[in-house]
Amino acid sequence: MKILVTGGTGRIGSNLVKRLLEKGHDIRSFTYPEDKNRVGRWDDNPKVETVLGDLREYDDVKNAVEDVDAIYHIAAAFGGPFNNREYLAINGMGTLNILECIREFNPNIHRLVYACTEAIYWELTEKGRLFDELVTEDMVAKYHNMPYFLTKWIGEELCMTYHHQYNIPSTVFRFSTVVEPSEFLNEDGLPKLFVFSTIYNRYNNYKGNDPAELEIAEIVKNAWNGEEKFILKRNPDGRAYKEHFADIRDIVQGLILGLEEDAAVGQEFTLGGKAIFNQEKIIPYLCDRYQKECVDIKLSNANYFEFDLTKIKTLLGFEPQHDLGSILDAAEAMNRGEDVGIIPTGLRWD
Repeated sequence: MKILVTGGTGRIGSNLVKRLLEKGHDIRSFTYPEDKNRVGRWDDNPKVETVLGDLREYDDVKNAVEDVDAIYHIAAAFGGPFNNREYLAINGMGTLNILECIREFNPNIHRLVYACTEAIYWELTEKGRLFDELVTEDMVAKYHNMPYFLTKWIGEELCMTYHHQYNIPSTVFRFSTVVEPSEFLNEDGLPKLFVFSTIYNRYNNYKGNDPAELEIAEIVKNAWNGEEKFILKRNPDGRAYKEHFADIRDIVQGLILGLEEDAAVGQEFTLGGKAIFNQEKIIPYLCDRYQKECVDIKLSNANYFEFDLTKIKTLLGFEPQHDLGSILDAAEAMNRGEDVGIIPTGLRWD
């Protein structure tokens, strides 16, 4: 097939393109020209056609959508130099432009796969993420944070509306937080999500006047002795943090299934990995692996959630492969310059 991948030079898009090429497809990569550090990523590959353009420009999108057999819409405003209006224009109207171009110029498309986010489950009105039960696809929050969370949700709504109203065969994947192993370790070769210095620096520089935060700041500063260690973070109720991540290789596996499996059409899926970070279990493992001590501190922000992957496993046959150990092995190998089959993210912006 000839497949359009919006954001085909980006963090997820590049690794998706790599896998699609391995499966014998031809690729059209739609790339934002201001992402100058990565725009030429596929220049030397004759199987990849790079089309520069802006999702906000209808003619740019038309040129990308015409004559392809399937579309992965991965591109989005995220972490870049955009204001709230631009987020809505890119993530909302940009998705609408793709859908309208499909209707007008490519109505017989095989599949549109849209990349959404786990963030649509997070309640805008609540502090933190605390779920006593597995998070299922029907537990979407009523309100969403601007700019990214809400605008990605708008894109999902548009895709599913156009599926039901105009018969565009759409599939939505709500990504859990994606781990790209080359980004996982800090300069000292330690997994940055779990080191104590990050929390220490945050609270050492705390300038607010919240009594609870000031109390935590004092505990954190007293626990710091100048040597790096790991931190076992606890929720306000005393339970250890539990968060659900996904290695980029598992994300790509799910995306491929979204194209290949007919059962994906008209469905929304949570796409999570095998990387369920229950800190009660993983912090002792990290201490042993890296020969470091840890501190055990209760924080004010809740993080306790795990996704129910029953739907994606049952309908698509998805089986995530990469837990914390696998991610660390890949990260350390990439640090040594070894090829583990992952394209590093690279610099997003100048």
